[in-house]
Amino acid sequence: MAVNIFDKYGIKEVANVYFEALDDDPRAGVYKGDIVLFLDTLKTSTIETSAEQTDARGGWGNPKLITWDYGKEITLTLTDALISLESLRFMLGGAIHKPEANAPVIVRHTEEVVVASDGYVPLPKDHLTDKALTPVAKVGHPIRLINLTQGYRTQITTDSADIAMSANGTKITFKNPAAGLASEGVEAAVGDHIRIFWEEVIANDSGAETAVEVTISPDTFPGTYRVVGDTFMRSQETGKDEAFQFVINKAKVASNVTITLEAEGDPSTFEMQLTVLRSNNERGENEMMKLIRYAISESTTSGAADDYGSLAAKSSM
Repeated sequence: MAVNIFDKYGIKEVANVYFEALDDDPRAGVYKGDIVLFLDTLKTSTIETSAEQTDARGGWGNPKLITWDYGKEITLTLTDALISLESLRFMLGGAIHKPEANAPVIVRHTEEVVVASDGYVPLPKDHLTDKALTPVAKVGHPIRLINLTQGYRTQITTDSADIAMSANGTKITFKNPAAGLASEGVEAAVGDHIRIFWEEVIANDSGAETAVEVTISPDTFPGTYRVVGDTFMRSQETGKDEAFQFVINKAKVASNVTITLEAEGDPSTFEMQLTVLRSNNERGENEMMKLIRYAISESTTSGAADDYGSLAAKSSM
């Protein structure tokens, strides 16, 4: 494809980006050549190039005589509108675990209920689904309750068999801190607000995907990958879109990740930063990044091309 110095293009659309493993990572179930992540919900994909300079100065006024550039750096910043557990694992350098008998996933719940019958605490409901939940006390995993109205608290513990709260309400007495350990307990009254805390031990998801856990360890970090980004640019002359991509053969995913949870404003976005490393390309040349414009077929529709209207790949490509 000929390069015309008078050809000009506009770039507006974000890139779709995928990551290819450069080596085996059995811990994550990834092997060389695997596509480990595909991002098609990005808000921005920003490439920044920088370098340092040093100058030779001399003569009257000590002006710059010669300037040398060195230390070129390229960074890629991807801002995603959505997140997945795999992209979290990827950015944080963690591992994904499903529940197993010898390595359960423990989900910690808390819900608030209102007492409808003196002395009896009803079952809680999930605050998202309004589905009734049944807290279960297991060995080492008590049910903890706080009477928010009276300021008392207690626990349901077990040394052997599981103890589940009753669907008809569970008789609960709360310790009175003012009476010390000798307290015989105080029952909840109608209208009291009770906050319940319990742990659900999931040892086998039975294929139902009831829980999954991303474990972040202090000695694991994000890896190095080949990164390919696909977008398009619009020709000033024809008004049509032409395929355009960037390829980074070695990019190290940075460890600094910020996850913001807030009540107001726009939905949270998720930012991934990558540092481009030097590599050797297919021609044996030193390389950091490639920018590729490649031919696409003419649109089959008449008139000016829509954003995607002219992006029909040739059968030979």
